Amino acid sequence: MSYSLIGKDSYFRGFYHGENVFVRNPYLGQDSGFCIEEIYLNGELIVKNPTVSAYEIDMKNLEQDTRVVIRIVHQDDCQPELTNPEVIENDLKFSWLKIYVDENQIIWITTKESKDGFYIVEKDTNDGWMPLDTVKTKGGIFINQHSVELDHIQGDNLYRVQYHDSKIEVKYSESFNFYSDKAEISHAIDEDKWIIEFTEEVSYLLYNNNSRIIKRGKDVSCDIRKLPKGRYMIKYDGKEVYFDKK
Repeated sequence: MSYSLIGKDSYFRGFYHGENVFVRNPYLGQDSGFCIEEIYLNGELIVKNPTVSAYEIDMKNLEQDTRVVIRIVHQDDCQPELTNPEVIENDLKFSWLKIYVDENQIIWITTKESKDGFYIVEKDTNDGWMPLDTVKTKGGIFINQHSVELDHIQGDNLYRVQYHDSKIEVKYSESFNFYSDKAEISHAIDEDKWIIEFTEEVSYLLYNNNSRIIKRGKDVSCDIRKLPKGRYMIKYDGKEVYFDKK
């Protein structure tokens, strides 16, 4: 979008991407009234002397990607402005700017995300890409940063992020590998108290014999006293361990 001021005329130029533009119309007092005198869209007068502080320019009759020129005639001692100028920016395409993983989290920075979209953080496992967490988009500004806490296993950890927006196909970030040299986590099962104890705090998933998740958590132990007898599997830190509760 480009902007120019010529005398009492302000011009805003860009392209229509399916959303209307809102114009801020300052009120100058009882004697002077509102700032804006006329608004033109692509040379056509659409409103004269609007008496509202914010005016919506209806552009729904335009075809997608049509060039837009908004001319606003206004009083000398004020300056109208667009409240959402990003909607007519020349390029509204989503893109990844950066993705980074450290000891504790994954961080990604994007531009031009939808306010109604979401991200899925994934990790590469023996069973393929496994979803770890979902994050809603923020929208509203050109650049956004998001992060999710991670639990690495010892050695290589490969991550990526999916971007979902109903208006476009799913976008995948580049994968990012993080090598962790932390000590390997192990466990022991106390069959008297029926508690699974880990050597340090870890995220875990507990499955029943039908491969359904029946418990998940992040702790130094997992209480299984109330579980019925049977075969189970505990998954943590990249391990899958089967055991029988007697």
